[in-house]
Amino acid sequence: MRKIFVNVRGIARGNPGEAAIGVVVTDDKGQVVEQLSKLVGRGTTDVAEYKALLEGIRLAVALSPDEAVFLTDNQLVANQVNGFYPVREPHLDLLNHQALDLLAKLPRWRVNHVEREINHPARRMAEQAFRERNRLERERTDLTREIHYLLEDLSVEDLRRLVAHVRSLRP
Repeated sequence: MRKIFVNVRGIARGNPGEAAIGVVVTDDKGQVVEQLSKLVGRGTTDVAEYKALLEGIRLAVALSPDEAVFLTDNQLVANQVNGFYPVREPHLDLLNHQALDLLAKLPRWRVNHVEREINHPARRMAEQAFRERNRLERERTDLTREIHYLLEDLSVEDLRRLVAHVRSLRP
C-alpha cells in the first residue's frame, strides 16, 4: 500500500469524563481499509485524542504503507506531535513520546490539523462507542429484569440448584 490517510478523533463526555476514540483508515482512493471505535476509560479530550492517534498509528504500522497521513481536528495534539508546541503536561508528554516512538516505525508520516467537518468519519466512530455502550447497558437491564421475573416463581431449592449450575459453568 502506497499511501494511507488515518482520521483520528478522541472525545470525552465531560472534560475529564468518559472517553472514546474513533479511527478511520482510507487508502489513496478514499476506500475505507480499517475502522475502530472503542471506549478508552476516563480522560480529557486531549488524552482521548492522543489515544486515538496511538491506535491509528498501530493500524498504520500493521498496514506497512509507504506514507501515512494522520488527520486530526485537535490542533494541540497535532502541533505537539509535530514539535511546534512544547508538551507541558507530564501525562501528555508520556503519550507524545509513545506516539513518536510508534511513528518512527513508519517510513514517512505527517500529522495534519484539519477542520472538524473534514474529520467527521472519525468522530462518528468515536460516538459509535458511546452508542454501543448504551445499547449493551439497555440489553443488560432488559435481561436483568427478565431474569428477576423468572426467578420470582422459583422455590428456594430450585434457586440453589440454579446457582450451583451457573457456578459450574464458570471456567
